[in-house]
This record gives sequence, structure tokens and C-alpha cells, in this order.
Amino acid sequence: MAMEWLRQIWHWLHQPFLTVAGVDLSVTKIAQALLALVIVGLVTNALSRLALRYFQAREEISDYAAQLLARWVKVIAWVVGIFVVADLIGFRLSSFNIFAGAIGVGIGFGLQTVVNNFVCGLLLMVERTMRVGDVISVGGEMGRVLHIGARATLLETPRGAIIAIPNTQFIGSAVTNWTAAGKKTRVHLPIVTTAVDNPKRVEDALLQVARQHPQVLADPPPKVWLTKIGDTFAFELLVWTDDPMDGARQLQSDLHYAIHRTLTEQGIALKG
Repeated sequence: MAMEWLRQIWHWLHQPFLTVAGVDLSVTKIAQALLALVIVGLVTNALSRLALRYFQAREEISDYAAQLLARWVKVIAWVVGIFVVADLIGFRLSSFNIFAGAIGVGIGFGLQTVVNNFVCGLLLMVERTMRVGDVISVGGEMGRVLHIGARATLLETPRGAIIAIPNTQFIGSAVTNWTAAGKKTRVHLPIVTTAVDNPKRVEDALLQVARQHPQVLADPPPKVWLTKIGDTFAFELLVWTDDPMDGARQLQSDLHYAIHRTLTEQGIALKG
């Protein structure tokens, strides 16, 4: 009696109750698949941790990029594991042809932009042409990098706005990184005056104004270029500051006010 009961249970466990893509599924096959998926999960987690340690040990890869790469190692391991489990229970790659074709068409049309942005974001994080905290200009926008994501990069503009810029724009267009070599940025102020007998007077006045401003760095020192002579004289004052985004415009404004006041006091007329 007991043996007959066990045989019935055994038969029930191995009796197919569903057919998918030509594969007969039974309770035993599903249990085997679930157990295999648990093993795949353990293996993928271990691979992800190993990949994270490896990428974090490399100085040229940022912590965020290391985490992103480790996640993709986990995703790839899961995909391979799922195909192995599918093969284990009887599915063949030919069973997935239609599904794979649909995914390919989706990536080719609907997901093309998403994939492009992801790849570009990965390149940005691995190459480290810009980092979080850098002040950059791209596509007519200037701001401080807050976050480099898989799809877009967040910039904080001098006005306080947060802009999400697609990563493809950083690969396909010119990007100016104002702080790649440090926080120092050179500010140029063109000044045009009427003809003067002694251009040195104007140069000395401009340098005096620059040296008195607290945001102008002493090293490198400010300098003045004489760029044009004739009916009018054109000068260019060059100063360095360590606040390229928030302080540069304010510095320009302060210096313009001070230059106007100083040159007027010395009887030197400005020209537009």
C-alpha cells in the first residue's frame, strides 16, 4: 500500500502538466529549475562582489563607475545563468529565436537612445574626462557636475537650476572642463580706451585694480595685454580666480566697476 502510494507521488511529480515551446514541464523540472536559479543567484552575487573589489582597487576608475561595472557583471552572469538553467530543463536556444528577435528590434528602434546614453555614461566614468565637482561647459550650458548617471549627467548652473544632459552630448560635442587641472580659472576683461600718450598708465591702473580685489589670485599674477593701437587703444586684463562658476561673473562685475572709477579719476576715457 505504502509503495503504491509512493509510486503515485513519484508519477505525479514527473507527470507533465504544462507544455511551453515544445518542452513538457513537471513539478520535478520546475523544482530543479528553482534550485538551479538559487545556485545561479549565489554565484552571480559572488562574482559581483569580486568584480567590485577589482574595479575599486583601480585608481583610474571612480567608486560610482566601479559599482556600475559590478552591477553589469552581475546582469551578464544572470543572463548566462538563466540560459544554462533553461537548457537544463530542456529549452533550446532555437526556442528563444522569436523572443531574441523582438528584443533586437526593440533595442534597434525604441531603446537605441537609452543604450547609446548608457554606453556614453560608462565611457565618461571609466575615462574620467570629467568628475563630480568639476565645472564644465557643454552645449551652451555651464555648471558644476553633481552626478554622472547611466543615462544623463546632472549639472548645477550658476542660477541654481539642475539640468539633466544626455550622456551622448558629452561624447558627440566639445566639452570645456574649467577645473580639470585644478580650480584656478583665468578671467579675461577687454578694455577699450581713447588714444593715450602713455599706455603704461592704463596698464598700471588695471593691475592696481586687480591686485586690490580679494578674489584675484596673486599666483599666477594678473597681467595686461595691449591688443590694439590707433584711434582707440584696446587692452585685456587677465586675472586668475579659484571660483570659476560662482565667483567669475561677480569678479568681472566688481573689476568693471573699479576699472571705470579708476580710469575716470585719472582722466582716461573709456570707449564702447
